[in-house]
This record gives sequence, structure tokens and C-alpha cells, in this order.
Amino acid sequence: MEPFRRHVFVCMQEKPEGIASCPAHKSLPVLQALEREVISKGLDDEVQVTTSGCFGLCDDGPIVIVYPEGAWYRKVQAEDVAEIVGSHLKLGRVVSRLAWTDSAAMKAQAIEHRDRYRAAVKAREAAAVR
Repeated sequence: MEPFRRHVFVCMQEKPEGIASCPAHKSLPVLQALEREVISKGLDDEVQVTTSGCFGLCDDGPIVIVYPEGAWYRKVQAEDVAEIVGSHLKLGRVVSRLAWTDSAAMKAQAIEHRDRYRAAVKAREAAAVR
């Protein structure tokens, strides 16, 4: 049994300069809009909004995931929030124009992002050692 009908995760993972991140793509305004819209629609006892760490898909951020459906949304902007809340969180209809359903592409991008991030961290560490 779930304590909430739906659980929404918004990536808020900061990254070093030069590395893509959801906050760099304006995930904070998305989070704030979600919180306001959920409350204004009277869904705050049914929908939990939670910040999260990186999902590895930062190039297409902000990333928002809704459970229990496991719907992944990409490139979400604050102006998309009313539609997500009204359609998905209230009525259970995934917003197809924002949904990312290509799991192979998602995995490939996550691996590519991870490798770029690790290389950047390694380069920064090497530069600091000198």
C-alpha cells in the first residue's frame, strides 16, 4: 500500500560548472510550480512532491518522474506543470508530449552522462593535485 496516490520526484542535483544538470535547466521553478499547483488543486494529501538526486539524464532536464506509473518526463518547464497536475496527477493520464518512453535512449544517455561526469571529476582532481 502506498501512503500517497502519486509520488513526484524532481531532480535538484547540482553539478560542477560545465556539466549539465537539471538545476541549470531550471528545475527549481518546476519544483516550486508543482508544489503550488498541487496545493491549489487540493491534491497535497494525495500527491507527494520530493526532490531527488541525479537520474543521469541531465542533458534533457529538468527530469520529473511520477510513480506509481513510473512516467518519466523530460525538458519540463514551469509552464508545463499545470498540465501535468491536471492530466496526470489528478486524472491519471500521462502527458505524452513530455513523456520519455525510449528506455534504450534513456539508458544510453545516462551512461554517456555518467562517463562525462566521471571524466570531469577526474580532470578536476588531477588539476588540484599539481
